[in-house]
Amino acid sequence: MSVRLLLLSIAAGILLALLSSAAPGRAQATYSEIMGCETRCEVAAAGWPAPYLVDYPGISVVGSANLSGGLLGEDKFRLLPFLLTALFWIALAAAAFFWRRGKGTAR
Repeated sequence: MSVRLLLLSIAAGILLALLSSAAPGRAQATYSEIMGCETRCEVAAAGWPAPYLVDYPGISVVGSANLSGGLLGEDKFRLLPFLLTALFWIALAAAAFFWRRGKGTAR
């Protein structure tokens, strides 16, 4: 794979990971300062396949998690699930580019 396709795959994967924040989900979270979540509670989350934005009931609108809330600090951003989500989308984009490139040269 060329450097250009690798960089394009990375850029597309990160963009797709950010766009996946529109996919609602649920996640387990622990917040020692919030009653009922000291050990663990289920909260709204966003991101797919690994939810990387998690509702922070003490600040954000309860029951929602989204990219704008994550950027404003209303929702919690989880780095490891974001990296896993980005790697998933990068691999998918690289496979798509590789497949498309292979079909183009098969003529």
